[in-house]
Amino acid sequence: MSCKIAFAAKGGLRLGLFLMASLFSSNAWSGSCNTIPGCRCQDVDLQTGCANTTATYASTGPAAITDQLKVCNFGTTAMVYWQLGATTSCPASATDPTVLNCGGMTVKAPAASSTPVPVSSVANLSGTTPPAPGASFSVTVTDTADLSKSCQASYQFNVTASGGGWGDPHMTTVDGTKYDFQGAGEFTALRGDGLEIQTRQTPVATTSLPAANPYTGLQTCISLYSAVAARVGKRRVSYEPNINGNPDPSGMQLRVDGVLTELNPKGIDLGGGNRIVVPSGGGGIEIDYADGTILQVASAWWPSQQQWYLNVTVNQTTAHEGIYGALAPRSWLPALPGGVSLGPKPESPHQRYLDLYGKFADAWRVTDATTLFDYGPGVTTGSFSLAGWPRENPTSCAIQGQPSAQPVDVGVAEQQCKGIFDNDMRADCVFDVSVTGETGFATTYQTTQQRLPGATKTSVKGDRDVTTYGENATFTATVAQMVPATAAVTAGTVQFLLDGSKTGGTVALDNAGRAQWSTTNLQVGPHKIAAAYTPAAATGWGGGPFLASESPDEAHTVVATGLLPYWLLILLLLLLIALLILWWFRAHP
Repeated sequence: MSCKIAFAAKGGLRLGLFLMASLFSSNAWSGSCNTIPGCRCQDVDLQTGCANTTATYASTGPAAITDQLKVCNFGTTAMVYWQLGATTSCPASATDPTVLNCGGMTVKAPAASSTPVPVSSVANLSGTTPPAPGASFSVTVTDTADLSKSCQASYQFNVTASGGGWGDPHMTTVDGTKYDFQGAGEFTALRGDGLEIQTRQTPVATTSLPAANPYTGLQTCISLYSAVAARVGKRRVSYEPNINGNPDPSGMQLRVDGVLTELNPKGIDLGGGNRIVVPSGGGGIEIDYADGTILQVASAWWPSQQQWYLNVTVNQTTAHEGIYGALAPRSWLPALPGGVSLGPKPESPHQRYLDLYGKFADAWRVTDATTLFDYGPGVTTGSFSLAGWPRENPTSCAIQGQPSAQPVDVGVAEQQCKGIFDNDMRADCVFDVSVTGETGFATTYQTTQQRLPGATKTSVKGDRDVTTYGENATFTATVAQMVPATAAVTAGTVQFLLDGSKTGGTVALDNAGRAQWSTTNLQVGPHKIAAAYTPAAATGWGGGPFLASESPDEAHTVVATGLLPYWLLILLLLLLIALLILWWFRAHP
């Protein structure tokens, strides 16, 4: 567990105190953060005359929490009044005026607002996070000896979440909705306090017409991510192909505040607790925000199209505006700027097309005044827009002057993408590879999967490579997190596979992240042993503490019972030769 503290100016001094947990942590907030040395976390200890303060609790969703809310220090012997500020999301209890009910949370003051209590008293907060983010309440503490001395703390609950876009952009919003957005141009992907992430989408010509997206019901031509830019506190970061406009397979270009910058293994300190680092496995960039948000970009070169393409994922964020943003109330798409809702999904495919690629796309389209990208001479954000893309009800996905990507059989794509364990992400991978024929998409999906919080790696090893028929053979599967690579996974089960088929029941992992399977029933001949890990909780994009994984095959050979050792075979052969020599001398005296 870690504590991240961020400052932001918003109508006076605002103190955002974020307790961030791993994206897939099922026990975020369990226990008290007071045990962490030097970390105040949710506790707010206000001093006399302090400005109003806001503390934000953030977790991955419904989770247990206990905390004590401290107050102004008016002297160690002071007596104070406590007053809880109820809201519509945290109303006062009908039976106890000292209690607020914030969904699954209970806030209890040390006494009624008219009863003096020692300054050392605390309010207790306990329960599970509210079902809806944004619930809030306030606490006001007043010195009984001088009613002019008082201070207030406001508390708000948020939910950390993940979103992103990959391949021919398949979007996952921060509240879990999956849809395709094939627009062309530069758009605000996600925006929140202290951060904004913008993405560039480039049209791709194909000879095939892709199938309709299950969520939108629209059949369109495709685009892909070719660049990303971000506001990180007071800094601006861009990650783009060479801005001279010429295809350059040598690598993407990283700029900080417009200055071309090399990302070294030690990373780049952007100040304020923000950093750019080399992501796990290389191939892209990672931006770690001070509030716990993690932006990861996986990049790859497409030789036949002579261009770069990206996967973009955002983890552990409380930001909720943009194309990855949360759906507006009763809306089929994320909210427009200002929280405006587009309403329920229209029955008419034509109206859905106008909503998605008209109102929605234009609302989040970057302008020359808002862009975070860097450009070459004579180039603007408008240079990357293509009017009418994607085409409605297309009969062709050709683009003048651009070579058209050739599709491959779905079976080939499925083979390339079989290592993707999230069902939705694997389906996206198969779509991308089959439509474009570019098998490199499967590699970027693998990279993206490996960088997800909770991604795992499973390996299996036998106690020996060869056994005789009927002899016991023991195989040990080990499951570890990809990042950090040394952390054992101890929750979940392993299913061993013999020559591609399940064998025996599932085996629970021990405290070292290992599971064993022993057998004396292997048939004579070569075998392949593998192990498939299943997490203890639901798997998938944001669905559980860990992601499933399967080991490579481990070769094992069983030889027939009674096959004699080499030394005995040699001894018998020598004995046979001796007998033959003896027979020959007797037959020829």
